Amino acid sequence: MNSLLSTQSSRIQTRCRPAASVSILFAVVLVSGCGKKGDVANAPASQGPAKVQSATVEERVFADEVEALGTVRASEAIDLSSNVTETVTALNFTDGQTVEKDTLLAQLSDDEERAMLEGAKVVLAEQDREVNRLRALADDGAVSQVRLQEYLTKRDLALQKIEEVKAQLADRKITAPFAGVLGFRRISVGTLVAPGDVIATLDLIDTVKLDFSVPETFLGDLKPGLEIDARSDAFPGEVFEGKVIDIDSRVNPVTRSVTVRAEIPNADHRLRAGMLLTTIIAKNPETSPAIPERALLSVQANHFAFVLEEAEGKATVKRVPVQIGRREPGYVEITDGLKEGQRIVSDGLIGLRDGGEVTVTGEFAGTAAPYSPQEGSK
Repeated sequence: MNSLLSTQSSRIQTRCRPAASVSILFAVVLVSGCGKKGDVANAPASQGPAKVQSATVEERVFADEVEALGTVRASEAIDLSSNVTETVTALNFTDGQTVEKDTLLAQLSDDEERAMLEGAKVVLAEQDREVNRLRALADDGAVSQVRLQEYLTKRDLALQKIEEVKAQLADRKITAPFAGVLGFRRISVGTLVAPGDVIATLDLIDTVKLDFSVPETFLGDLKPGLEIDARSDAFPGEVFEGKVIDIDSRVNPVTRSVTVRAEIPNADHRLRAGMLLTTIIAKNPETSPAIPERALLSVQANHFAFVLEEAEGKATVKRVPVQIGRREPGYVEITDGLKEGQRIVSDGLIGLRDGGEVTVTGEFAGTAAPYSPQEGSK
């Protein structure tokens, strides 16, 4: 029985082998045919010169930038106040008014002082008459010189009294010690003011000061006359230029920073005391060849640029290794590898090969303007 089953199984396997062989052969032919068809489809087509845009290597100023936050201060700033306790009888200014030096701003009650001045003048006149009479008598020998000197002293005291009363009258006049812009009026006519009570503020802001702190590591590069650029969120896109005028004599031992003071022209009075400005100091400025950042091809730590070469009406490119330095928005400094005036490829770098032929379709138009959230929301 077992031998019979074995014989039937062998016959079945023998009959199935030709069918399996045919299937395998068909699959091989099918795969082989598909492979040949795919190779034809993927064969590279003949292409013309690559289309690129060009740029010229130009000299640009590059500098190391230090950014800090600064606070605007007026060149001169005071709180107008009285030296005496007295009632305000007149106010001669309005809020935000621009005034000149010595302008009378407020008048305090001075009736008592005026009466004292008139009395002091009467006493002085009396002493003058007495001195003149005694001088004539002393010349004739009728009066001693000692008596004449006594009245001369009384006359000097009368003069001193007049000056004293005039000073008291001056304390009743509140004037502008310098030209500037007034703040809000803090009092009204009839107010009893005392020393320390603020009548108004006065700021000189034709030129403003900007105080900001930088790390002590930059102390060696700071000096008066160094130019700065400042920006304010209140005036997007505008740059306020100024110069460093002084550096603090002390370094903060906690923050290890030093305070720097700069001056910024402010003829239109747009900058106000207390404003926050972002300050940028450019140090170690140098003029170097520069190319657009988009023209730079970087492979790991190596950098390249494609230089355009034109001969016999044909344009080709040459891949040149370059050394880069500092960057600024849209441009990169070239320290070695390129010279001013050379033409390079700025757009269309993908697929370029050294020595390849290209067609220049345009010139680099410059970097795009930085995005501004204020402009983007319009």
